[in-house]
Amino acid sequence: MNSDLMRAFIAQSVLFAGVPEEVLDTLVSAVSYKVFPAGSYLWSMGESNDDMFGLVSGRVRASVSSAMGHEFAFVDHEPGAWLGEACLVNDLGRVIEAKTLVRAEILVINRQAMLAAGADWPLLYRNLFHHNVKTSRGLFVLLQGMAFYPLRARVAGRLQEVALEHGSALDGGVLLEIKLSQADFARLAVGSRQRVNRIFREWEKSGLVEHRNDLLWIRDMDTLEKEVVPFE
Repeated sequence: MNSDLMRAFIAQSVLFAGVPEEVLDTLVSAVSYKVFPAGSYLWSMGESNDDMFGLVSGRVRASVSSAMGHEFAFVDHEPGAWLGEACLVNDLGRVIEAKTLVRAEILVINRQAMLAAGADWPLLYRNLFHHNVKTSRGLFVLLQGMAFYPLRARVAGRLQEVALEHGSALDGGVLLEIKLSQADFARLAVGSRQRVNRIFREWEKSGLVEHRNDLLWIRDMDTLEKEVVPFE
């Protein structure tokens, strides 16, 4: 990836909206381009990390996991996202982990370069503030789902989100354009794979969802919406 492409990627990010040319020059001179194979960790829980990561291509899952091997996925980051901004505040161990789901191209900027950019251009922190408010809002929505909605509703809600971000209209429904296994939905909705499998079998039997060439087709988004029902 040449410097012009790296420069364009940084400049179009919401984190660097309005960045002065001289600050952009400094960031481009400090950035490095890396390719991470599928299943690679950008960082693990507890690890101290001094870098920020810009996702050029691929998908990266932010999650937490337990000593027993259970995993809860917060979000699957898409191209254009920046991860790891907590390194600008302290060097404490990470409380989440970030793992590539597919091969990913990533730009890496170290903490010192980011701090220097913030010193020269304090509006960087305004952009970071807005970014973190948006991220926190998404987290609060997830916590609300965990507290007040049963697993079936959580799976339906996650399926709606994926359809909105990665779906295309097809025959009156929506076809997901990325492959997500039922184990993925179990992690996203915090449930066992067995129970999530049962939910999808029931939806397939009722005609709500169907598999087409290894991709999931949601036949009726309105019916899916009715599945998002809180505890009584």
